[in-house]
Amino acid sequence: MTDTRQRLMGANALLYFGPLLAGLGGFGWYVVPVFVGLFLLWLVVLRPQNLPRARGEWMHGETVVRLASRAAVQVLLVVLCFGIGRGIGGVLGALPQFPLMLPIAISFLAIPLARLIWDPWQAGTPVDPEVGAPRTEGPQAPASRMVQPLLALGPQTPLADIQAHLVALAPHVAAHALQDALLSAARSGQEIARNALILHATMPVSAKSLLGSNALRDAYAVATQSPATLHLWASATRSLLATVPAARADCPSVGTLRAQAALSADVAATALRELAAELDHAT
Repeated sequence: MTDTRQRLMGANALLYFGPLLAGLGGFGWYVVPVFVGLFLLWLVVLRPQNLPRARGEWMHGETVVRLASRAAVQVLLVVLCFGIGRGIGGVLGALPQFPLMLPIAISFLAIPLARLIWDPWQAGTPVDPEVGAPRTEGPQAPASRMVQPLLALGPQTPLADIQAHLVALAPHVAAHALQDALLSAARSGQEIARNALILHATMPVSAKSLLGSNALRDAYAVATQSPATLHLWASATRSLLATVPAARADCPSVGTLRAQAALSADVAATALRELAAELDHAT
């Protein structure tokens, strides 16, 4: 953990050293937008989970304000580093001679280097890339905290309200971390957690990030606890396959679904048979 943190802090230092070196070299303020672009690219590559997933989210006023504030912070950081560099150059009374591409290349190099060191989608990553500080909690602690307001709504919460909470959480929590937190709560017997787990695993926005995982099968296992959740899982999974066909590979086998249908109540059984038939036809 310590080695990862130190390497990431080194990459972070390269990012900031670029505009500082450009200021030290006596280049004009016209280079500031270039470094602002690199700093914004750093955020996109190292913090993709903070970006809106759905197209419509980009039009929300809250989203626009949040992204604008983050962009403004990057502008201030670049201006500060560049100004410090110019100040040092003025105090020294001599400007080193080097091409402009040198400081730009140094800042740009920080982005792929940091991405090799730190995976922003990996659950339990021990380092925050923006501040270089180790996390002191377990890998699921942040996600577990953030789902508490949702779990506190109660078992009678409409599915639309649950889905709205999940959409709001998506920019702030990686899909795998959120799925694990919901799975843990669902296994402890919370009914709303079962519904939330199923909806999250079958929402196209999150399901695309969960492809290749056990998310759909875990949600199915939880859904078998009641006919209502089993019907919800089968119906939601059918809708998901219409938009994300690749999710078929993550579904339980056709034989498993048909066997469960034989043991289930009418509504759930029908939904399971329809899903099994669709999967069987696809193969």
